[in-house]
Amino acid sequence: FVELAALMDFKSISYAEAKKEAYHAVRRSLRATIARLLGLPEEAILHDMTFFSHINGTKEAKTVHDEYWHLHTDTEQYGTFEYTTLLYLSTQGKDFEGGEFVFEPSDSVGDGRRAVVEPRFNRLVVFTSDAENPHRVEKVSK
Repeated sequence: FVELAALMDFKSISYAEAKKEAYHAVRRSLRATIARLLGLPEEAILHDMTFFSHINGTKEAKTVHDEYWHLHTDTEQYGTFEYTTLLYLSTQGKDFEGGEFVFEPSDSVGDGRRAVVEPRFNRLVVFTSDAENPHRVEKVSK
């Protein structure tokens, strides 16, 4: 999970103010969108954690959290999630192969069918993070 200022200090990165503001504007926009979609007041959507994931076919998993292909729920995996939001910054087939986001059937809800999300630039995926949405990501091959 990333706090932008801490990442910049750690990596000795200096982003222009316009880029930092763009990052914060996207976060504000996502928060408003999620609140609207879920019928919640914006202040109920806490977004103090940001997770950037750059997955490629040559990067080896160093921890269990890097093993994105394993079935999990985000509440179980990370402990504090109520809702998960994914904003894709690249497109499957153009920027990489594989990487489909797969919702597996849950015992608690649904019709027993899996749902597959194809990564595409600017696609937003929002879901509750608990047992009703077990998921995994197909391995990225390039």
